[in-house]
Amino acid sequence: LRILDVGCGGGLLSEPGGSLFITTLNKTNLSYALAIVVAEQLLHIVPRGTHDWEKFVSPVELERLLESNGFLVQSVQGMLYNPISGAWSWTSNTEINYALHAVKQDDEFVLNSKTKITNVNQRTNHQISK
Repeated sequence: LRILDVGCGGGLLSEPGGSLFITTLNKTNLSYALAIVVAEQLLHIVPRGTHDWEKFVSPVELERLLESNGFLVQSVQGMLYNPISGAWSWTSNTEINYALHAVKQDDEFVLNSKTKITNVNQRTNHQISK
């Protein structure tokens, strides 16, 4: 996944406060069945080969990637496409498509967050090993 440094809602992505909005497909069996089998192969809504299963990413994986690069995820919301009406709508279900909003944090926040996470992990690992 490549993150481009473009301005959106508060500055460049490399600047604290810059917003990043991503819409993508979740990596689930259901998203594979609907996006590749149904949309590409059966209904021909999109050309065959439009979707690459290897590039599908779960919200958890994407959140980890973004947080390791100094972003704080603000929201994740499911998206649902109705092929009959051609309309998209918001849903709480992220099994197929979802949108994610993340904000670039300043270096001090990122450093403090990583330190807190490391300390929590050390305590948890210590408690488990007892």
